[in-house]
Amino acid sequence: MKSQLFAAVLLAGVSTFASATGIVSGTGWQEDEISIAGTASLNSAWTFTVASGAEAFRVVDCCAVGDVYKLWAGGVGGTLLATSTFYAGAPTADGGLYESYWLDSTFSKLEYLVGPGNYSFTISGDGAGGLPAGFGVQLATVAPVPEPETYALMLAGLAVVGAAARRRKAK
Repeated sequence: MKSQLFAAVLLAGVSTFASATGIVSGTGWQEDEISIAGTASLNSAWTFTVASGAEAFRVVDCCAVGDVYKLWAGGVGGTLLATSTFYAGAPTADGGLYESYWLDSTFSKLEYLVGPGNYSFTISGDGAGGLPAGFGVQLATVAPVPEPETYALMLAGLAVVGAAARRRKAK
């Protein structure tokens, strides 16, 4: 009995590991699909490591309008991180096929920002646009947002330059 339980646990661990798909920042959009509504996508779990800075994990619907996707940590039913919405996304660095879907507000999309660490995300969908439901996945580096102190220092520098220009003009 113990050996059967051990074998079942080992097999479950191997099948989970074997279904993981690695993704690397800056490599463009990768394809995935949902075959059954509410279940994990074909290529889930998406795994990656962020060494430093910030990365954006992006999902965009394609081909048929109407699908809504969910991003999970710990598999479907784990921790829900984000749900796709319909908005016109900002341009990505890729410019490939999925870029047009990302910019079109009729297709659902989500963007989840992460910092340094190891990640494993699962994607599920509702299949409202039809099954199988295809979508694109991208991991992209995002520009850091300056801290308020940076803006204050920049404004102080502009004030000094302005004062110097005014003083020069007065002479």
